[in-house]
Amino acid sequence: MREEQLLSVGIDIGTSTTQCVFSLLTLSNTASAFSVPRIRITEKKILYRAPLVLTPLLNSDTIDAPALETIVREAYRLAGISPTEIRLGAVIITGETARKANARAVTEALSQLAGDFVVATAGPSLESILAGRGSGAADLSVHRGRRVLNLDIGGGTTNMALFSGGSPVADGCLNLGGRLLRFHPDRHTVLSFTPAMEQIALDSGIRLREGASLSDAEQEHLAERMAQVLEEAAGLRPRTALYHALVVEHELPDQPEAELFTFSGGVADCIYNLSGDSSRFCDMGEALGRALARSRFFEQQRVLRPAETIHATVIGAGAYSVTVSGSTIQFSDIHFPLPSLPVANVPFSSAEDIPELAAAIRNQLRIFDGECALYMQGIANPSWGDITAVAKEIAEAMQPCNPKVLILREDMAKALGQALSRCWPKGTPFLCLDGIELMYGDTVDIGEPLSGGRVVPVIVKTLAFSQDTGRN
Repeated sequence: MREEQLLSVGIDIGTSTTQCVFSLLTLSNTASAFSVPRIRITEKKILYRAPLVLTPLLNSDTIDAPALETIVREAYRLAGISPTEIRLGAVIITGETARKANARAVTEALSQLAGDFVVATAGPSLESILAGRGSGAADLSVHRGRRVLNLDIGGGTTNMALFSGGSPVADGCLNLGGRLLRFHPDRHTVLSFTPAMEQIALDSGIRLREGASLSDAEQEHLAERMAQVLEEAAGLRPRTALYHALVVEHELPDQPEAELFTFSGGVADCIYNLSGDSSRFCDMGEALGRALARSRFFEQQRVLRPAETIHATVIGAGAYSVTVSGSTIQFSDIHFPLPSLPVANVPFSSAEDIPELAAAIRNQLRIFDGECALYMQGIANPSWGDITAVAKEIAEAMQPCNPKVLILREDMAKALGQALSRCWPKGTPFLCLDGIELMYGDTVDIGEPLSGGRVVPVIVKTLAFSQDTGRN
């Protein structure tokens, strides 16, 4: 095998719109003919972007699941692709929609339309990173050699990720988006607003009331304050109490030290003047876009327009959320896929760690109640004696686990897996893979083996990054 092509779909159920994007991923063996195979995703090609459709709701707290399924099935029809052709996929539910009462049930139902391997998640950190990768901000940080902060402004939230050399080094999320305040078709009479928008209005000295009218000047004033909060997040002005009140889960460092800025999400089209008729949303998106276009972000020519704006998150979900393991894996009697496994980080990076390995594993299994994947760095060039000793420690400590999932960064899964298979009874379900780098607090989804069983696809759902280092 030199190349294998896989169809992937990304489905993003956002506060304002639902999007589907279909991609073609190319798996290639990048090793020489006489080397151990090294399977990598070498190309990502967008095949079809389905039209944006307003996310259907039964009421303010409930997604209209049947209508949503109809939207997704229509996207497949327009793309000329059958759900049975999809090998990889991601369904994500974002922004305010993630807080609807039936959000989890909806994503689980839609996963049947996204192939056998699906991640359904709404974590703000993952959204931020997917949007930054899907927009092209991560690539810009490589090509420009500068730290790039991508702000993905959706209907309910703004997801921010800072990239350096293509890697995310910090992320944050704010309860700030274009759909927090909605108007009747006259675009002045208030239809609804969120608690976050009420906080913004109070800070601006404006009282919100359903059925009341807001003048153009009042709307511009609210948008200006929202833009200032985003400037505070980016370190362009001192942070205020309103900023801290709008933080979701965690924030960017006080001084992110971004050198360049990019915007994605639906509001980004208003910033870059790309939208055709954004007034049809009858919300704050257009005014917020205008306010940001004249904000401090645009001083000193530090804003770049990324390759993707409104489709950034869904492209990130379908084409950039997945990686593949090293091609020296070992598994037996495992039923794939393995969804949502929390990651337990076990210290093991040298031979000196081997005597304490079993105790370290037991400690992590106690913390996670046995329901986890064990992650270790491993040894770069282990001897057979090292492999045997490590297998003995692991086999003893992981005996109660079922299935037993072991992930290493260093290339040693094949030899270690073979040693482990001799330590456990025949038929013991286990998976040993390598070539993946994880952090404490990550969660992984592991899909059906690809390329003749030589690699497995892995989606890493990162919850948070160190603070040191769309309108969808």
